[in-house]
Amino acid sequence: MVLTSDQIRKAEQNAVEYGMSWLRLMENAGSAAVRVIRKSYKLEGKNIVIICGKGNNGGDGYVIARKFLDDNANIRIISVEPAATVSAKEMLSKAMSLGLRPIDFDSYRTLCCQYISDADFIIDAMFGTGFRGVPEGVYCAVIDAVNRSSAVKISVDIPSGMWSDTGELNSLYVHSDMTVTFAAYKPCHLLYPSNGYCGKVVVAPIGMPEESFIGISPVMEVVTDRYAIDRLPVRDVNYHKGLCGTAGLFVGSKGFAGAAVIAAKAAIKSGVGIANIIIPDSIYNIVGISVPEAICTVYDCHDDGCVDLKITHTVAETLSSCSSGLIGCGLGQSKHTEYTVKEILKKCNIPLVIDADGINVLADSIDLIKQYRGGVVITPHPKEASRLLRCSVDQIQADRLGNAKKLAELTGAVTVLKGANTIIALPDGKCHIITDGNPGMATAGTGDMLAGMIVSFLAQGLDLADAAVVAAKLHAMSGDTAVKTTSVLSLTPTDMLEALPDLLLTMYLKK
Repeated sequence: MVLTSDQIRKAEQNAVEYGMSWLRLMENAGSAAVRVIRKSYKLEGKNIVIICGKGNNGGDGYVIARKFLDDNANIRIISVEPAATVSAKEMLSKAMSLGLRPIDFDSYRTLCCQYISDADFIIDAMFGTGFRGVPEGVYCAVIDAVNRSSAVKISVDIPSGMWSDTGELNSLYVHSDMTVTFAAYKPCHLLYPSNGYCGKVVVAPIGMPEESFIGISPVMEVVTDRYAIDRLPVRDVNYHKGLCGTAGLFVGSKGFAGAAVIAAKAAIKSGVGIANIIIPDSIYNIVGISVPEAICTVYDCHDDGCVDLKITHTVAETLSSCSSGLIGCGLGQSKHTEYTVKEILKKCNIPLVIDADGINVLADSIDLIKQYRGGVVITPHPKEASRLLRCSVDQIQADRLGNAKKLAELTGAVTVLKGANTIIALPDGKCHIITDGNPGMATAGTGDMLAGMIVSFLAQGLDLADAAVVAAKLHAMSGDTAVKTTSVLSLTPTDMLEALPDLLLTMYLKK
């Protein structure tokens, strides 16, 4: 789950009311951070600098310093400000009783900067989730020195200088290689652009009772493997293809046969009983040969290679006979296409996935999506989202969560805002986020694959939300599986499709 700073503070207060002390929470947090760090790095003989602020985040740092005494490392504590909270003062006292004496940065700047420069590891325990504003005074010098160091930088809870509750970045913040956070993710760990400076984020439990979180509604839910496994379609021994659903795919146009092929293959690999691809005759030879498992409903295309108005009724009728439908994926943006897509929304009532050009041709008529009777999943990338919301891509990216929620509310559709850490927003305000995936997936065709997977799960009976979330999770995981044998430069949707069967096998073995 993903909690704001206020929510995590409330959960901690609840934990104290259930019998945990603030000191125990701090001791558990520092101990948990040390366990995580030890699993990732060899510390013996290394130069470790722990930089502590005045608050409870600094208190965590003093606990960490004390625990590192067991690692035979060279430990130095730098204090940016004197400990100010009761718990931080207590943890400082415990550290000092073991011979760990902090060095005041402001009083010994040259020495402290040398320690930071020479460090193998820097533990950033300056600001916690309650930080607001911009680092000032001596903190500016400390953060600058940390960022210039070649040491491995590990932040406690959040990188100092970030705001916990948004993806927004100030001008000065620690650029971390790892962040160890406690109990739950915070928004800054997952949202653009701050997620790019948190490094590897590990959520460490600190023994808070489950009751601590009662009544707290997460900002988002991180989609786990178990979430997807539990929702995968199950077949009994008497199943036949008709019971596995029929997906109708209104996709492709002259010059964009690949989009149709990838979407159809993804639908089939994801388990749909029948894939019916509705395509123009200009690309039939390519699609028919490339996806022999599919049915092809072929129509005569317009002179420009796009949809002809004469076939609008045929397309709508064919889709209506299917269990679910996909519109978009290389369809083109001609006026004829726009007319046909709008007519489909008026005449059909099956669950629909609207992707790519399906979204683009509706940019000026998004009210039709909300009026549609059968339920819709839209899958915009940031550029397509910007067209729907009439803003810039930069504005979309600056508040991905807020804009995904806005699209879901505006269209009434389950909204899959694609990109690093894809967000799935539901019309009721709930949101899911995918933390799998890698930069190699930033290539043409991966969106077509995702759309094909969603329409497949819809046809097999999953509801709109589960189909979108499960498909997005498996799609990202297939990218992570495939990239292990290729690279982020050479990864293709074909590689991901080839990885999908083994991935699904692994998932089903865990059901």
